[in-house]
Amino acid sequence: MPPRPAPLDDGEGLRLLVDSVEDVGLYMLEPDGRMASWNVGAERITGFRAEEVLGRPCSLFFLEEDIAAGLPQRLLDEAEALGKVRDEGWRLRKDGSRFYALIILNALRDCDGRLRGFNGLARDITARRETEVQLAEAREALRRGESLSLMGSLVAGVAHEVRNPLFGISATLDAFEARFGGSQEHAPYVSMLRREVSRLHHLMHELLTYGRPPSTELLPCSLSSVLDESVSLTAPLARERGVSVEVSVEPELPRVRMEPGRLAQVFQNLLANALQYSPSGGTVRLTARRLVDEGRARVECMVMDQGPGFVPGDLPRVFEPFYSQRPGGVGLGLPIVQRIIQEHHGSVRLGNGPEGGAEVRVFLPAEGEPSAASHPGSR
Repeated sequence: MPPRPAPLDDGEGLRLLVDSVEDVGLYMLEPDGRMASWNVGAERITGFRAEEVLGRPCSLFFLEEDIAAGLPQRLLDEAEALGKVRDEGWRLRKDGSRFYALIILNALRDCDGRLRGFNGLARDITARRETEVQLAEAREALRRGESLSLMGSLVAGVAHEVRNPLFGISATLDAFEARFGGSQEHAPYVSMLRREVSRLHHLMHELLTYGRPPSTELLPCSLSSVLDESVSLTAPLARERGVSVEVSVEPELPRVRMEPGRLAQVFQNLLANALQYSPSGGTVRLTARRLVDEGRARVECMVMDQGPGFVPGDLPRVFEPFYSQRPGGVGLGLPIVQRIIQEHHGSVRLGNGPEGGAEVRVFLPAEGEPSAASHPGSR
């Protein structure tokens, strides 16, 4: 009968237990914060082997800005004063990549109360952190969507109420102009009132468009005809601004389920914005092509201008109703674009081109076979 192995003493048993833990980093620190022990879990999380960290300061794993702010020493001081400290934050792996860590430090003292060092626990909770961020963003998007829906109903109601007295003002102005329009004395006032009434009509149209309930029926249609209509509607503005519009549509572009008039409003708004910001003699480009993303066909439409582009700090707010950096702007053009595209189960991305100028990309799900009514690649 083979001899029984000698029992493990407490210290050896604890060491083997610590070394066997692979999903949690367990380590010891000297009183001054230098690494004293390092288990296989810590190696797996950080990529550092024990011989690479032992004797080195624990600040090895902290971001530069955290080191500059004194975070490593502050955690040691708090653990010494309170007995235990817990922290969550970004840390560095050996390859320089970041991971989001949960850190717990416990102060270790001898029987006389003198500090002998610290034991530490580290967990990689990057996945949990990303899930929490995504949930927070989803909740915020839902809250914002509900708020915007309520705002849409409100502004539509206000627009309806304002429209009737505005018609009355227009009718009175027509009567006034019919009677006194030939007078040189009254002509400047009539002209000014016409401009302001026209501006109010435009505002009411934008408010009603933004507050309009989503369409319940989307039918497969040719996107090329919608783009043609949008270019035609903005042609007077292009001539006024001295800007040319170039359109390039991929051959056999798939159909898109849509409400054509509603979708034409999207590209009319985007082209009008691009023309407003483009310099005289410049070019606005409108392109459309088919994409396949994760096995799903989509149509990408892009409007590019040669203006100053988006200010990066403005991008988080450009879809907010009434937010406009353009003098005299209503601030509803892009919110209307986003609302209509969402109704069509698509998305909008904003940015600046590599050579300057704004780029707006609209993505729409493709429907069935390519459209027979599609235009050739460039017109």
